[in-house]
Amino acid sequence: MSKPNLDKLLQQRAELEARIQQTRNREAMEERKRDTRRKILAGAYVIKLADNDLQKLGKELISAGMLEPRDYALFGVDNDSADFDSNRLSLD
Repeated sequence: MSKPNLDKLLQQRAELEARIQQTRNREAMEERKRDTRRKILAGAYVIKLADNDLQKLGKELISAGMLEPRDYALFGVDNDSADFDSNRLSLD
């Protein structure tokens, strides 16, 4: 195989690898968007189950170990809310 032919094939290979990576990146970005949308919709449903009582929901999330102290203010709960355990939400 001649040198110019090999160079051309190597260039084509590099271009294909770049296109493959771009496609993978685009697909990963689309999956992140779908995942974010799923989380938003699931969160909206859970908020509805809590009768829009974000404080109660925040306490539930703390009790389940799913809410970090930096996020307490988002749900209007205090740092001493970690002891919450009554009136658990139900998905039934």
